[in-house]
Amino acid sequence: MSRRRRLWAPLVGLALAAQPAAAGAWVQPDGRTRIELNLYHQQTDERYFLAGERIPYFFEGQNRTQALFLDVSHGLTSRLEIGVQSALFRVDFDDLAAGRRSTGIGDTRLSLRANLAMEPLVVTVGARIKAPTGDFANDAEIVPVGEGQWDGEISLELGRSLWPRPGYVSAQGGYRARRANDRSGIDPGDEWFWVAEAGWGLPRGAGLRFVARGLHGRDARAFGLPITSLRREAVYLQPALTAAFGSGWGASLAVPFTVSGRNWPAGPVLSLGISRAF
Repeated sequence: MSRRRRLWAPLVGLALAAQPAAAGAWVQPDGRTRIELNLYHQQTDERYFLAGERIPYFFEGQNRTQALFLDVSHGLTSRLEIGVQSALFRVDFDDLAAGRRSTGIGDTRLSLRANLAMEPLVVTVGARIKAPTGDFANDAEIVPVGEGQWDGEISLELGRSLWPRPGYVSAQGGYRARRANDRSGIDPGDEWFWVAEAGWGLPRGAGLRFVARGLHGRDARAFGLPITSLRREAVYLQPALTAAFGSGWGASLAVPFTVSGRNWPAGPVLSLGISRAF
C-alpha cells in the first residue's frame, strides 16, 4: 500500500493547484465564453508524510509532473454558468528501483454555477462532478493519470468588488463527496475545501492576485476497513501576476507552493496561463 500511495501522489498534487484563473465568485455574463489554457510544472524530491511531516521521497525518489489544463466556461444567462475542465498529463517518478513515466488525458470535470445576488455581496453557489475518464491502473508500479472514481461537490462563494479601487476579494467553501474506486478497493474519503482570494489592478492591464487554498480529507477505507494513513490534506499559497490585453485576451504567471500537507507532494509549482473571452 505504501508504494501505491507514493506513486499516486505526483498526480493529485496538481489537482488542488489547477484551478481556473477567472476572478472569484463572479460568473460569465450571458452568452460569453471563456477559454483558458494553463501549463503546470512541478519537480520535487519531497512530500508530506502520514502525520504531515515534510520528508524526502524514499529511495531517492524524484517526481516530475507536467500538465496542460483546458477550462471552458459559458454564461447561459447573466446568472448561470456551465463549465468543463480536462487535462493532459506527463508524470515521471524515478527512484533507485526504476524510472516510470505515464502520459495521457486525465479525469474530466463538469460544473454548474448560479449567481444568487450581486449586492451588497456577490453570492454564487456551484456544483461539480468529476468523471473518471483518465486512465487508471491498479498497479503499484504504474503512475496513473486518472483517479479511477467519481467525485461530486457543492460550494458557496462570496465576493466583493472594492470599486472605485481596482480590486476585489472573494472566498469559497465546499464539500466533495468521493465514491469508492471499485478496481483498487479503496474508498478515498470525502473532503472539505476552501479558497480565499484577492486581486488588485495595476496600470496598463497588469494585475496582482493572491490565493490561499486548502483541502482537508477524511479517513479513507480499504475493503471496508478504516485506513487513517490514506487521508490527504494540503494548503497552498499562490501569488500571481496577470495581464489583460485587447480583444478579450489575458495571461497569468503563478507559483503555487505548499505550506502544509499530508500524503501530498511538497514544493512549488510553476503555472503559465493564457485565456480568451468572447
